[in-house]
Amino acid sequence: MPYRVILLFGKDPGNRPDSRETVDHYRSNIAKPVTAGQPLARLYPLTAEESAPSAAPDSADKLTIQDKTEIISPMVKLSEDDGQLVIISKENGFPALENQRIVIHKNLTIDGDINFHTGNIDCPGDLLVKGSIMSGFKVRAENLTVTGSIENAEIECRGNLICGGGIVACKDYPLTCGANLWCKYIENSRIEAKKNIFIGGSSLHSFLRAGSDIILCHSLAVLVGGKSEAGHSLYSGTLGAKWATPTEIVLGCEPFLAKKLDNHRLKLEKLEMELDELKERVDQINTFLQHEDGKTTRHDAKSLQEERELVESKLSYIEQKHNTALTKLNELKNQIEKFKRTNFDSNLHITEHLFSGIYLTIKDAETRIEEESPSIVMQEQNDEIVTQ
Repeated sequence: MPYRVILLFGKDPGNRPDSRETVDHYRSNIAKPVTAGQPLARLYPLTAEESAPSAAPDSADKLTIQDKTEIISPMVKLSEDDGQLVIISKENGFPALENQRIVIHKNLTIDGDINFHTGNIDCPGDLLVKGSIMSGFKVRAENLTVTGSIENAEIECRGNLICGGGIVACKDYPLTCGANLWCKYIENSRIEAKKNIFIGGSSLHSFLRAGSDIILCHSLAVLVGGKSEAGHSLYSGTLGAKWATPTEIVLGCEPFLAKKLDNHRLKLEKLEMELDELKERVDQINTFLQHEDGKTTRHDAKSLQEERELVESKLSYIEQKHNTALTKLNELKNQIEKFKRTNFDSNLHITEHLFSGIYLTIKDAETRIEEESPSIVMQEQNDEIVTQ
């Protein structure tokens, strides 16, 4: 039996602008991803007259098939919804119509730049961009490969990130990577990679945070300016510049735990300020009731007593939150100390030149490099930084 197929996927219908509304030029202009269980198409049986060749030609979102199994692929299934045939996705990904069959692609390829033509991209699988990611756009993917450069974009990569060019001006939002990151160079950016950061060239005035190592691969590579944090070691050809450009290096401390610790300290400080304010208000009420005994009306006294009860109730709640936050803070401190104790190979490796003006921390030892030196390896021993 022939069927008319109405496709339920394609470009985001929200891209059809209403003349009365502001157009969002960053909205995705590619097929939106679907999730398992989402309807992809509806099938309607056709009469012999409707399926005749003289009938109106198919549009972009409609097609005619002679048998309902023609359009089914292993990634979708046929279901019945209230007597109507519906094609349902069995997987997460990007739907497409290929050779009259509906398929689901977990990975996505963009043949060119991510710009106003494509809009923002949210890919549930791997994403290959055969171009660059332009300023202002948001990209999320499992593993991300960019043949060009990334400029002032908001990037969230859950796995590995490979950038054939440079990463430039990504500082409004940190570029986050759930595993390893490879790129040609980095300038004025904030990078966070849970494992390693590999840089083919140089890093200039950037904030780098790596769970394991930061490795500038070329012997002539330079890291200068900004702050670099690595759970283990940092390798570079040259570190710093002859003008003693402020450059901070922190090694041997798990940087993401340290970030959590800093955020938790801020949270604890806010709770302590709130506690102090509540305690001060309770003291004020008590003092007023004691010294104004007989001078305040019964109504005013009752209002103050009710306020005190409310403040004391909130004080008890905030104290519980404070105790929980304090416990979490101590847990984070213990985790960081354990990481330091078991981390024996944290070193600073410089193969060409180490300039002065470097602030270096390895575990709990700190120093400021005051003199230039050629190739050098530095590590922590007994809370002091020594040269190998």
